[in-house]
Amino acid sequence: MSARWAADLALGVRLALGGGGARTAWARLALTATGVGLGVVVLLSASSLPHMLAARADRSAARLPVAEAAGGVDPVFAAGRDDEFRGRGLQGYLVQPTGPHPPAAPGVDRLPGPGEAVLSPALAALLQSPEGALLRPRFSQRVIGTIGDTGLTGPNELYFYVGAADVAGQPMAQPVRGFGGEPARRGLDPLEVLLVVLGATTCLVPVFVFVVASTRLAAAARDRRLAAVRLVGADRAQVRRIAAGEALLGAFAGLVAGAGLFLLVRVLVPRITVSAFRGGIFAADVVPDWRLGGPVLLALPVLACAAAVFALRKVVIEPLGVVRRGTRVRRKLWWRLLPLAAGGALVIGRLGTEDARDPFVIAGVVLILVAVPVVLPWLVERVAGLLGGGSPAWLLAVRRLQLDSATAARLVSGIAVVLAGSIALQGVYARAEGDRPPPGNVRVLATAFATGVDGARAFTTALHALPGLAGVPVTTHALLQNAAGEKFSLAVQTCAELAVAGCRDGDVYTSDRLAPGAGLWSGGADRTRPPQWTIPVAGHHVTAQEGAALIVTPGALSTAPGLALSVNATIPAAGPDVVEQVRNLIGWHGRVSSLGTERDDTSALITRVLSVGSVLVLLFAAGSLLIAAWEQLRERRSTLAALMANGVGRGVLARSLQWQLAIPVAVAAVVAVLAGLGLDWLLLTLLVHRPMVADPVAIGILTATAAAAVLLVTAVTLPALWRTASLAHLREE
Repeated sequence: MSARWAADLALGVRLALGGGGARTAWARLALTATGVGLGVVVLLSASSLPHMLAARADRSAARLPVAEAAGGVDPVFAAGRDDEFRGRGLQGYLVQPTGPHPPAAPGVDRLPGPGEAVLSPALAALLQSPEGALLRPRFSQRVIGTIGDTGLTGPNELYFYVGAADVAGQPMAQPVRGFGGEPARRGLDPLEVLLVVLGATTCLVPVFVFVVASTRLAAAARDRRLAAVRLVGADRAQVRRIAAGEALLGAFAGLVAGAGLFLLVRVLVPRITVSAFRGGIFAADVVPDWRLGGPVLLALPVLACAAAVFALRKVVIEPLGVVRRGTRVRRKLWWRLLPLAAGGALVIGRLGTEDARDPFVIAGVVLILVAVPVVLPWLVERVAGLLGGGSPAWLLAVRRLQLDSATAARLVSGIAVVLAGSIALQGVYARAEGDRPPPGNVRVLATAFATGVDGARAFTTALHALPGLAGVPVTTHALLQNAAGEKFSLAVQTCAELAVAGCRDGDVYTSDRLAPGAGLWSGGADRTRPPQWTIPVAGHHVTAQEGAALIVTPGALSTAPGLALSVNATIPAAGPDVVEQVRNLIGWHGRVSSLGTERDDTSALITRVLSVGSVLVLLFAAGSLLIAAWEQLRERRSTLAALMANGVGRGVLARSLQWQLAIPVAVAAVVAVLAGLGLDWLLLTLLVHRPMVADPVAIGILTATAAAAVLLVTAVTLPALWRTASLAHLREE
């Protein structure tokens, strides 16, 4: 039995390679392998995501400073910086070594001293380019080296270690004796989990849809070969095994092609410089998790064989020919609704969990998306049956759809699944964005660290001298503590700002908790030394304070030139150049951050990954549609040539081809929109109890994008149509 199976499968492989002419056979195999190979690339890339994220997280944790004592190591004072340059992340540490043996940071030969810097290769290249002109003032130090791959999360990350002599006195500075901590992690909230689940299913379901469709390419030529096999004595069971062998060859060729394309993707990934992945991706990080990808890849040949055999269920292959439906049977709807009903039931049955990671919820989402290509052939058949007369191109297209609507539905099923998933994904994303507070009018908050009121005045003067910032309000604050460690907030205001009768420069207004003569230190200062500032007796007033324990006029701090002050400026919406000039003005003695536009790193990473994934899957669906359209032209070359011979013009054929895709696309768009909105309602309203958000503009853009992809495919296939419709094809190859 096993020997007969092996022989039949081997015969199927030989027929796939040589049946119908070597050139035609290899062309069919190339089309099938390309389709399966594209699916393999997507699956391998998706299974590489866990390793990629884990590797980035491990390298990020390896450079986190730790304060544990280590023998033979001189501590360094380090202050972390999280900055930006024109929207790109810019991170690193300011360091101040205290001895000749500082701790070793990953990827760095030695930490820089005052006036020195160690930069990532991408940051060094940016500073040398014309684009980095506004960034150079922040990196005037002498560069003594670059950071190796072990100290970076990606090849395009902008990261640095800058040496300075005054780090110890900066807020948030800490003594560091080594590197290698644990990254702070948090769980995903329900909306983020929904984004991940929807994104993953939207990216993967179209792959399996097209893998099934690609194994049915060149079905007519395959059926003719099988009829010839029947003529020489093969029974029906052997025919099915031979068909499985042909599909098996295409699937294995697709695995090889996909593996090669994946290796090419690994080579090209480090060249991605867009902000989709912050810092980029190392090629070494793109490693498939074979626990996830292995079983899926092994299942692809089985899926291909099953699809090929299943496609023969309504085909009668006899020695004298092939019969497809002696009488036309209308498709049944009831069983096509089963995936939709089962998926909805699985989601509704888990309402109490509020967790999209539940396997039943994931299975429900997959079934609902799978229902789209399952229901689509029935709907296309019904719509085509209702269409009537029109132009010759319209009549040709409608008649073709009425004769064979399943092929057209299969062509656009991948686009429909991507569109349905993208609409559902957009709804969850819009809900997550709607939960964020409104940004308000303030765009940027600039904070400078100054020592004493003279430094605060100098910063204020320089800030107001920048273009368009003359009237920007500036406030000065400090966090102080007494000998007992109690903390008090301080605000510096002029008498004009206080608007208090009898106020004179040098007055101090405190709560009853602070008495004249009390010694105070800046937060983090050494309290074993004399106080940095003592509350003066002259001009002291006890009042009920709101928001600050002390309000002092600038003259009261003239005796505390070393007191650490925080100078804050709220900057209205300004151009990127102005923001970068503010960052250059502050330098390493403060920070500039956006207000209302900041996003959590985890949420931002999820959004970036899913955005790139959606675009790639849409390109994959368009590519698969193009391959299938080319194969349809090859199969219909005799018919098209006959039409040309009978006087049908090329323009009529081109418009007919366009209508043959446009009609199923219109039906697919309606199904996808309904499926996407229904999935949103199930997941948002019922599962996580959030109001559903429908953005008609976004849905329209997504639908138009899918339609544009189909129109582009039609345009690309026109040259192939001209060649296929040649009169030379009147004789069957």
